[in-house]
Parts: sequence; C-alpha cells; structure tokens
Amino acid sequence: MYLPLLLLTLTCAPVLAHDLWITRDGTLHTLHYGHERSGHEGAKALEYRPEQVRQALCFDVAGRPLRAVVGMRYPVTLDGDCAASLFLASSGYWSKTPYGSKNLPKTEAGLVLDSWLAVESVKRLDAWGSGLARPLTRELEIVPLGNPFTLKVGDKLRLMVTFEGKPVAGATVAYFGQPRGVSGADGQVNVRLQRPGFQLLQASLETPLTDAKADRRIDTATLQFELPQ
Repeated sequence: MYLPLLLLTLTCAPVLAHDLWITRDGTLHTLHYGHERSGHEGAKALEYRPEQVRQALCFDVAGRPLRAVVGMRYPVTLDGDCAASLFLASSGYWSKTPYGSKNLPKTEAGLVLDSWLAVESVKRLDAWGSGLARPLTRELEIVPLGNPFTLKVGDKLRLMVTFEGKPVAGATVAYFGQPRGVSGADGQVNVRLQRPGFQLLQASLETPLTDAKADRRIDTATLQFELPQ
C-alpha cells in the first residue's frame, strides 16, 4: 500500500544516528523512531508525522503480500498477521549549509556544502519460510539466507544486502549501530549475533545522483527479529 512521502531526520553518516523499529501486539505492528533499541544517546522515541510514511507492507512465509490495514495516525500501524512486516520512509532531500542542514534540495538551499536524498526502511520477521530468503522490495534490504530463529548467541547469521531486487556490493552492515562488515560482490556478509532476544541489523549504501537536486542518495535498511529464549 502506497502512502504519502515521509520526513524523518537522517544524518549523512554511513550508519544511522536514529533507528526505525517495529513493535508487535497481536496482529498490530507499530512503527517507532528514536534511540531506544540501539542505545545511542538522545531521545528514546521521536515523534514523526503520520503522512511521512510511504509504504507499509505485510508478507506471509512464502514472501507473498497479504492484505493489511494501515493506521494513518501517529504512530503509524499495520494490522495483519504478517510473517514479515515492512515500513518504507523517505526523508526527501537534505542540504548541508554553513548555517546547518536544511530539508531542501540543493537547488533551493543557498550555499550548499553537501547534499543528499535519504531513504530508509525497516523489516520485522516474526516467522520464517524459504520465501523470506529473497528480497521483498526493490529498496535497499537485508535478507537472511537461512532461518534466523534457529540461531543462538554466538552464532553467525549469513545475510545478503539487495538493492533494486539484486545483490549489492559495498553496503556497510552494522549490528546495534556498530559496523560489522561490508557486503561483498555477491551482496553477502556474515554477522555474529552477540545478544539474546531482540536483534537489530542495519545496512547503508551511498550512490551518486544526477538529478541536480542532490549529490548522492543514502539508503538505509533495518532488519529486526528476536532470538528464541
């Protein structure tokens, strides 16, 4: 389901300064934004405008889209029995100026030192099937290549980072905000799981832009799931 474009503050650093994450209560999935999950300094939860969310998607274990109801009030929700739930956001164009960063394309921001288009997403896994070992969107995405729910603390999880539905090299992959590797030519990377319970993995990728509105595009993707207790 497509929704209006999002505005979420995103830095131009390779690793997110803030995090997106999803909580689940029954069939209700709720999108959150802030620092609560990663442990970064700053507000645990930051409010965003509901019209900021661009996509909210629900999938079964075969990776097939399911019907779900999107709640358009803050915080944005997705109501469906999803094996995988996914929210997509775009904070639009940003320009760094001598007077601070502005949420404007460089063509409208005056004296610009740097500029970028920011896009981010978060995917939550609650069940597993082989259909989830492939990308579900054409956006930057972290794809587990095996069932993560069979793992325990200390095990390595094999991941593939994809963009436009294909494996992508050169994406920085982080575990709870700490870089752990870069995807290879096959898009793959191993990350060792070091904590019990909630898991938070993030990938970021920068690509040049030629639309005159920004110098580059910064995509970030988050994967979350919980290890069995």
